[in-house]
Amino acid sequence: MNSYLKLAIRNLLRNKEYFFINVFGLAVGMACAIMVMVYIWEQSNYDDFHPSSDRLYRVNIESKLGGLESNVALSSPMFAFGLKPYVPEIEQSCRIFKNDRDIPIVSPVSAILDYRTLLYVDSTFFDIFGFKLIEGNPITCLSKPRSIVLSRSIANQLFPDGAVGKTLTIEDEKKSVISGVVNGIPGENDKKWVVTGIVEDCPINSHINYQSLVSISSVVLPHLLWTSHYLYTYFRFKEGTDMKEPANSSNLGLSAIEDKLNNGFYKEARDFIEKSLGTTIEKMKDKDEYFVLRLQKVTDIHLFSHLKYEISQNVNIQTLLIIAGISILIILIACINYANLSTARLAGRVREIGIRKILGSQRRELSRQLLAESITISFISLFFALVIVELIYPNTSMVQQNPDLNIQMLLFKLSPVIFSVTLFTGIIAGIYPAFYIIRFSPATILRQQKQFSAGGKGLRGLLVIIQFVFSLVIIYSTSTIYRQLRFVQQNGVGFQKERLFVIQNLSGLEDKGQKFINKLGELKNIEGITYSNSVPGKLMDMESFQDDKERTNVLLMYVMEADSMFFNTYGMTLFDGSFDRRKYSGKDTIDVIVNEEAVKYLNVEKPIGSSINRQNADTSTSILIIKGIVSNFNFESLHTKIQPLIIFPVNPEKVKFASVRLSQPVNRREIGRVQKLWETVYPTSPFSQFTMNESLGEFYQEEESTGQVAVVFSFFAIFIACMGLYSLLALTTVYRTKEIGIRKVLGAGTKELVLLLSKEIFRLITIAGIIALPISFLLSYYWLNRFAYHISLSFTNYFLVFIAVFIVAVFTIYRQLWHTINSDPGESLRFE
Repeated sequence: MNSYLKLAIRNLLRNKEYFFINVFGLAVGMACAIMVMVYIWEQSNYDDFHPSSDRLYRVNIESKLGGLESNVALSSPMFAFGLKPYVPEIEQSCRIFKNDRDIPIVSPVSAILDYRTLLYVDSTFFDIFGFKLIEGNPITCLSKPRSIVLSRSIANQLFPDGAVGKTLTIEDEKKSVISGVVNGIPGENDKKWVVTGIVEDCPINSHINYQSLVSISSVVLPHLLWTSHYLYTYFRFKEGTDMKEPANSSNLGLSAIEDKLNNGFYKEARDFIEKSLGTTIEKMKDKDEYFVLRLQKVTDIHLFSHLKYEISQNVNIQTLLIIAGISILIILIACINYANLSTARLAGRVREIGIRKILGSQRRELSRQLLAESITISFISLFFALVIVELIYPNTSMVQQNPDLNIQMLLFKLSPVIFSVTLFTGIIAGIYPAFYIIRFSPATILRQQKQFSAGGKGLRGLLVIIQFVFSLVIIYSTSTIYRQLRFVQQNGVGFQKERLFVIQNLSGLEDKGQKFINKLGELKNIEGITYSNSVPGKLMDMESFQDDKERTNVLLMYVMEADSMFFNTYGMTLFDGSFDRRKYSGKDTIDVIVNEEAVKYLNVEKPIGSSINRQNADTSTSILIIKGIVSNFNFESLHTKIQPLIIFPVNPEKVKFASVRLSQPVNRREIGRVQKLWETVYPTSPFSQFTMNESLGEFYQEEESTGQVAVVFSFFAIFIACMGLYSLLALTTVYRTKEIGIRKVLGAGTKELVLLLSKEIFRLITIAGIIALPISFLLSYYWLNRFAYHISLSFTNYFLVFIAVFIVAVFTIYRQLWHTINSDPGESLRFE
């Protein structure tokens, strides 16, 4: 083995250019593979740190009412403890409730608790989850109202000298069901929260993200109904419970547990369903309508759950497969390069190999020697690949959400896999050159008569075609991703999102709220102001209604509340009705606006003036009178179709957002003027705002990350493919050197020689372009189907991609041919 290694190193160092091209090509390919391995390892290990992760499940809701389907990650607050009697296999349960506004802290320092990482949880939180409690009692720390557990970083920020036992004083401008009110009795003590524990900062590989944990008894949960879904419910099942998913039976394993949950749900919710929906469970089944509880394993949530109202943004498994596929293609391109260039280099070693055969070397020994060279290059390439990973990976979009990534530790954990991939790459890259040369007889090799068999030439041409097919597919797919992202950013939302920003954390319009809105209208460059309880891109509730005829048809629609300036401020078209000077109308009769999709959903000939029945939480009924129709607009992402929406006149007590349209682009100066006004009205409350572009952009973070990764990989792919052209031209010119010399002696010009040597390459690239077209379109079509609204596939765009690749190839060819054509023909014709 040592002799093989010494010979391999000696032969590699004889041709430094060959050595550099092969090492760099393989290094780039392996770097892509390693980065993808690290990324997949990170993403596939979410939530596996919980002590009983294999028995930990979340409850999801699947429903279909009035023909409208909904799959949500939310559930009723009644599930956690109300379903235990029906499912004895449940060992423990926990609810997680997310607030929808920041909580300002007055003392010990002025700060805010970000609503996105502020969770209200049951006292069983640390029993059911594996988050590490540093200080405090895991059983009692969240058992009492107004108890809060802080993450290590937040605790150090607020209480540098120790947090446990200290008090947080919060500023609560408006008492509400999600503020400091305890058991519905407001008081001064409601503003004081006691720190009862410190928890380690949330691990990056958790689908639950927190900075502060508050006892759920600190809030009055709204609508304690079995059909009101607004929080997250988790169950841990007893050890030994069969949770498998049987292929041929619905009465075993997970299906049996779900049946028990649903039977308990139907028994408890039957009365309310019949009163609020005006129908029975049996009638719902006859109409193919349902409420169904589903269990999802916690470790599957991050990659396989893409429901509405997820507690945090997940990653689509398809995205991982796409990135993994691209990396495999790139490393295959690199292996093909090595094979072609190694075959070209063997032309200079034919005498050596022939003599070794005559002296008794067996085919097996020669193939081992050539494989040893390729494996040596592969491991040398690994070193440079690791350097590339160290430099590039921490700065890619793959790890933007994980600034504490220890890349060295991850590489160490993956070292067995990396070693295997490196060895496999060396074998794949070297196997063709090894078998190419050892099949020739010594006499043939020494006479240099059989140089380039038709079969060998055809195979090498096929390899080049495959390289460029891969490259064109990757580049066109990347262009499709960016065209779709540009589409969702610039078009199709149904309202004017430019020059629009939203102020959040409002607590109604009484007193200070109305004062702030009035003064805001006096500022310069303000074109419009509107207030509402939600805005496009944020959570909107769903409610069930009944039509105004038989009152037996259940309708499921989204709802929001807004004032009369909402449509003008957002640039929406309001037609067939009016919305002027409407006020909150109470419960009995309410004027509403519906969108165009709701009109189709209601299926009424004259929607203006028609009515809908709304069953309230106290079982009373409100009649909704349709007074106007607004044009369709996307209040969710373009992944889903526009849904039916009812817009109510806003209840002043429920105002949470003030949307502001400027007469010029949103900038820091304008935001600063609004913030200064806010601080004069709310001196102790934090100012928080976001632009509408930012809010809607959060829907497409995964696609943006995929696009950024694809751009880097596309560059690698075309670079390696061009190196493949270089290797093929090297092979061609080695075997046609004498022919070129003779043609030059006979008067052939540079143009004629360039065409002679490059026409075969251009033919191969053209064939690759034809083959890559349907593959690119098929993959792009498959990816675009994740969007309800998307761009059309473009032949023009593909043609531009092909032309760009072709131009790069021309420059690569010209560089190699220039050296060969301008060499001395006397040298090429000299007989050795």
